[in-house]
Amino acid sequence: MLQRFRIDLRLLLKILTFLLFLILAILPVLCIFLSNLSPELFSVFDDRLSSIFLRTLLLCLGTVALSLAMGIPFAFLLEYTDLPFRPFFRIAYLLPLLIPPYISAIAWLEFLGKKGDLVSLDLPIYVYNLPSVIIILALSFFPIVTLITSFALRNIDSRLEDAARLLYPQREVIRRITIPLIMPHILISSIFVFAFSISELGVPALLMVNVFTPEIFAQFSAFFDTSRAIALSIPMVVLIFIIILLNHRCLGRRSFITISSFSRKGRLVRLSKTHRLIALTFISIILISSTLIPIFILLLESRLQFLRAFYEGFEPIINSLHSAILGATLMTLLGFFLAYFYKRSFDPIILFPIAIPSMTVGIAIINFFNTDVTSLIYNSFLIIIIGYTARFLPFVTKTLSPFFEQIHPSIEESALLSGSSFPRILHRILLPLMKPGIISSWVVGFVLSVRELSVTLLVSPAGFQTLPVRIYTLMHYGAPEMVSSLSLILIFLIITPVILLLVSKRLIWLVIK
Repeated sequence: MLQRFRIDLRLLLKILTFLLFLILAILPVLCIFLSNLSPELFSVFDDRLSSIFLRTLLLCLGTVALSLAMGIPFAFLLEYTDLPFRPFFRIAYLLPLLIPPYISAIAWLEFLGKKGDLVSLDLPIYVYNLPSVIIILALSFFPIVTLITSFALRNIDSRLEDAARLLYPQREVIRRITIPLIMPHILISSIFVFAFSISELGVPALLMVNVFTPEIFAQFSAFFDTSRAIALSIPMVVLIFIIILLNHRCLGRRSFITISSFSRKGRLVRLSKTHRLIALTFISIILISSTLIPIFILLLESRLQFLRAFYEGFEPIINSLHSAILGATLMTLLGFFLAYFYKRSFDPIILFPIAIPSMTVGIAIINFFNTDVTSLIYNSFLIIIIGYTARFLPFVTKTLSPFFEQIHPSIEESALLSGSSFPRILHRILLPLMKPGIISSWVVGFVLSVRELSVTLLVSPAGFQTLPVRIYTLMHYGAPEMVSSLSLILIFLIITPVILLLVSKRLIWLVIK
């Protein structure tokens, strides 16, 4: 009887987790698509919208290509070579990911001037075009590629490469052995970059490049045409979901990374002086362009008016912190059980929200919760937390998944055989082992939530404004000092928990050592 209760409790939690995931992340989107599905739906695609579709596709593919071109070599230099200052670069490359793309766009606009004149040098660099959007987004998103690729490279069984070196030179080893082994990670990082690019509102809007996200926002907020707004998102949703399904079907449950005690430590490729100079120049250009220049320009433009900005933006700052903390906590809790119960078996469903553009997520949540029954949620900040969860839960879940995969099933099986209940196993075994993963996933959820603009812009209740929305609003009213000061405050809010996480991990490592 007691054993039956344990199984039922576990099953109940498993069902409840999946139901919450469906209600928060899947049902709102499905409902709005089904309610607007009609034969006339695709009649909205005239020549103008077809050109917007092609422009959006070029934007996403260009951003993915440039991110891969920067991120993969960066990862190889960090993990495969004796690059100088590697410990520093392993932290520094994450900084561009912590600066919201629209903040980088604001800084570059101030740097290059509204008319495209480079400060006082009078160089005609016109930034209001598609290549500028691609470059800014790639500089913001390449750390995703570097992070995932570095993890893959770090965990390849070096014996495979050592055996290949007996037959092939280093370049052939990388082409024949290393690249195929890390290809799944490159593919998933490409999907993430593609999804982030298609959902970005701030950069295309600021640089006046008309792609689907600003168009969806205009159709819904200006013309109140929900059907047309939903129709615009369908091609990209289908495209991303097909890519996710193909990725899952091709890779399945195969293991491409062989984790063993034979790590790459001590097997680094020695760079010549010329190659070191080229590598350092390559990395420095990327980091200066993506981090130092935007922050330096914002500091100059802010005229150090931080106290005034903090005073005038105090309420949006508190709103952002409040919403992001609660959103990250909900995502971590739900993501923990999704990763535990479903692991990779439901990957296409768990990753489904990634395929939905952020503006469509916002519209779906508004339509789903705008009822008499859910009016309490709709008219409060809770709808923003739901928006964050619907938008970013897959990223938090996928952050937790590798930590669960490192826990051998025999540990839990031994505890069950000894008579331990599921709550006891959860409390005494899983939570302690998963503590680093829980902290990391919470930080990921917080960083993504506190910087979110698109969903927040749509679902925020009347009188409730977060810091990104405040910055975006001020940008259109021409207040450069205030915009720059608030942007730096936002960057500080994003970077602080990451620094605390890195410091805590460093302290834990020192204690263990």
